[in-house]
Amino acid sequence: MDTKLLQQLRLLVGKLVEYRGHVCRIIEVLDSENALVVRCEGMQRIIQSNQFGEATRRVQQTHTLPIFDEDDKLNPVIGGWIEH
Repeated sequence: MDTKLLQQLRLLVGKLVEYRGHVCRIIEVLDSENALVVRCEGMQRIIQSNQFGEATRRVQQTHTLPIFDEDDKLNPVIGGWIEH
């Protein structure tokens, strides 16, 4: 990933965006994995399990989105967020 794109993505952290019809906040850029993490705001919390599969707490739902599609082009959803 080039430096300019990485800087643009990092500027999005903390911003509210729409994803799948829900208001979400961009919470992290995983540059080593070429992914962006969003957390859904205002939705019912889901049960999170620990590494042993035991339910431990309720958290807001998160989604990890690939920055690039299968053709190595910028994910159009993320591209739309950069343009705004």
